[in-house]
Amino acid sequence: MKVHLRVLLAATLASATTGCESFLDINDNPNQQTSVTPDAQLATALVTTAANYNGNLGENNYNSYSSFAVGYWGKSGTVSGFSSEQTYNYTTNYYSGLFNTTYDNLNDYNLIQQNGSANGYPNHAAIARIMKVYNYLLLVDQYGDVPYTNALQGIGNTTPTYDKAEDIYKDLVVQLKGAVADINAAAATGRKVSSEDVVFGGVMSRWKQFANSLRLRILLRESQVPSLKDYVKSEMATLQTQSAADGFITTDVVVQPNYSTNAGQQNPFFTRYGYAPGAINPTSEYSFVMPTNYIIRQYESNKDPRITQLYTVGKRTVDGKAVPQYVGTDLGETSPPRFVATDATVGSRFLVSNANNPAGGTFLRGANAPTVLMLLAEHKFSKAEAETRGLFTGGEAAAKVDYLDGIKASFLQTYRLGNAAPTTLEANPASTPQVPSTNPVVLAYEKYIADNVGNPLVDYDAAISAGAELGKQSVIIYQKYLAENTVASTEAWDDYRRTALPKFTVSSRSASPRPDKLPTRLLYPQTEVSTNQGNIPTGTTQFTKIFWDVVD
Repeated sequence: MKVHLRVLLAATLASATTGCESFLDINDNPNQQTSVTPDAQLATALVTTAANYNGNLGENNYNSYSSFAVGYWGKSGTVSGFSSEQTYNYTTNYYSGLFNTTYDNLNDYNLIQQNGSANGYPNHAAIARIMKVYNYLLLVDQYGDVPYTNALQGIGNTTPTYDKAEDIYKDLVVQLKGAVADINAAAATGRKVSSEDVVFGGVMSRWKQFANSLRLRILLRESQVPSLKDYVKSEMATLQTQSAADGFITTDVVVQPNYSTNAGQQNPFFTRYGYAPGAINPTSEYSFVMPTNYIIRQYESNKDPRITQLYTVGKRTVDGKAVPQYVGTDLGETSPPRFVATDATVGSRFLVSNANNPAGGTFLRGANAPTVLMLLAEHKFSKAEAETRGLFTGGEAAAKVDYLDGIKASFLQTYRLGNAAPTTLEANPASTPQVPSTNPVVLAYEKYIADNVGNPLVDYDAAISAGAELGKQSVIIYQKYLAENTVASTEAWDDYRRTALPKFTVSSRSASPRPDKLPTRLLYPQTEVSTNQGNIPTGTTQFTKIFWDVVD
């Protein structure tokens, strides 16, 4: 593993509060202990995770890679390149930055955990413990076996051995349980968490809920592995018992360090695909990607109003005339639509929230918009799947409620404006579609449900069961796929490999020999091949499955 001696400049964001000012200029050397206190490090680490997950420039964020892999994005005709995205022919240099930037971030959390435990910051240490799980989960789900037991030792071990992905997964559950126990046991005299917590603002009960929701994500990943069924069943039962006191997330989990329109302080995804600070024209990358025809059809064919918040209306030539409509591309298309006003066919792009369109732009809703770490919709759909499959108690009745709440949470997230509070079902009294509401977003959700009675892609009762064990998994995963579009593409890609759902259109130029014409993982980066090749698992290719990938 490459040893990183770097100045931590991943999150140069400003804040008026002392706790957040400190994360602007910390120089961290992950290869030695630091005298910087955990409260001065936490905000930087959290903002870095957000950027790694959804926004870093180049091949350094998870959601950009996953958005192409899982059929949300295609290449526009405005630019050349993107051959790996069109052919699924990955190399050791493809998105190679993910591996090292994630380990850099893990080093930050490791220091916070160690210093916090030793110096009277128990809650900071617990947060770092949870975020280490979050980051290791990202690594394992894209690479499989990775350094774990002997990792994060700096110059003490520059070539750590690799642990089995399945073993790491089991320990991640142990770590989450331990973090919750640490929070419960934190002494009243321990240093309180305050504004440096740019996720929950120091509300430790919400960190416990996040830990529980991460446990559910992990256990669902493992749930279809035959050898792990008894283990998963037992852990699910334990999780339900613990959740009675601590619960699960009730809002989107987001990072918000007071993003603003100043240089170096914008939401990272907006900076990359929207507008640079002070710019009057969008970035070049805004025109490089476009929605696929597949994802556009899913919204249009189901009368789904969320599409109006996602993409611009393009135009397509029909009978010699340019007709306004949503225009996408097919994966691997050799001549995709371009974004040139003189073209008869103009592709659709991400809709941007701005002064001219304050009500739109889910993906690019503003420079000050928060960055999502976990959607409430994802959790609701995960809980519904666990219930319909008998992994949680409640059965089909509970599953249907959570399924509908998952769709509603997606509507609330899709339509949320600017820097508004994260999505919460509790803030909108209609928790089921039968309850009247004057909230226009809830009304739009209710119309969507009413317009699709009998449609098995929306109507839970009409959905076709994939078998007694899997319940209504197919419709749950389908709606989860729509909810996670671009905002949480990584989770959609993981769910596809776990369930083989939904059956999205695959690139016609795919080089994959698999029946579904898709890869199954990323290759270890060239930096790791060059510095730690002796420990890299042998025989791995981009078609080597992650251990939980058992359904084709």
